[in-house]
Order: sequence, then C-alpha cells, then structure tokens
Amino acid sequence: MTSPISLDNYKMAKFLVCAVGVFIFFIGLSSHATSFGYKGSADLRSINGAPAVCLHKDAEKAISVGRISLSESYVSNPGSWGVRPKPGVEPMLLQPGACLEFGIVPEGYELTVYELTKPPLNLEVNRTYVFSLRDAYHTKDDYTAVFCVVKTPEGALRYLQYTRLNDGREIVPSCGAKRNRSAPSN
Repeated sequence: MTSPISLDNYKMAKFLVCAVGVFIFFIGLSSHATSFGYKGSADLRSINGAPAVCLHKDAEKAISVGRISLSESYVSNPGSWGVRPKPGVEPMLLQPGACLEFGIVPEGYELTVYELTKPPLNLEVNRTYVFSLRDAYHTKDDYTAVFCVVKTPEGALRYLQYTRLNDGREIVPSCGAKRNRSAPSN
C-alpha cells in the first residue's frame, strides 16, 4: 500500500521543480544572449552637391571604417551603393568630424558585390535614404544618418536629415517618405 504524500513534501517538491525550471531558464537565456552593438547617429553634410556621412565632431574616438553604405528606406529591395576595404588592406581610420561622400570610393576600398548586380543608386526628391558607416573591428557598431531629398527653386538637390530626439521620437523633414507617404509601393 502506498503512503499518502504529506502536504510539506508536496510543497517542497513543487518548490524544487520551480527552482530547477527557473535555473534552466536563466542558463538558456544567458547562453543565447547577443549584443546589439552600438547604434549611433552620424551627421549628414553636402559635399560637392552630394550627401556625405560624417562622424560627429564630438565623438569620443575615431572608427576603423569597415563598410560605407547608402540605400533607399521604406521600400523592399532598395537600390543601394556601398564600399568595403579590399582584401588585405587596413581599413581607414575616420576621425571625429571627418566625412565620406556618396559616390566616392576611398583609396584601398572597393564597391560591394551587390553594387555590381544592381543599377546605380539615383537619389530622388521626396524619398528617404539611410547612409551608414560600420566599424571594421566591432562589426555590430554602426553610425547612421537618415535623410530625404528636396529640390530647391534653382533646381539643386538638398539633403535634409531626420533628427532623433533623446526621448526616442523623431523629427521627420517635410520631404520624408515617412511623412508624405511618397515612397514607392514595391
């Protein structure tokens, strides 16, 4: 004949099962945790009539540039442009306040593979773009500038940067696809 389980033994068994479950959960959680890296904002300037992505002049340190890319935002399969260091070449060190211009391939860098299979990226009015720099050695660290394009009455293109506020909100320029819904629907 089996003896009935006492209430104290039942509570102890329940506690142990819960404790083991919590322990296994935290072990599993820590073994799958990943870092999202540093996601910083960059400055946007116009150089020779083209957009340029710049490391903030008050950045704490220079970065080794592993990738430079520019692509259209808010569309699937966007046109894009990008460069990366050639194999065996030491990546350039971008100092705070320094910029890299769209369309210019720095010495020691080459166009990325996807650039060779797509038509060149043409910047269009009322479209939104993301210009980014990725650190060569800390590949999850990147610096981005989001901007849209307007045409002046004289016919020149101007690049207006989105502004991220400290509370997470974003100021979207009037030309932003996010604001005027002018992004293509592909």
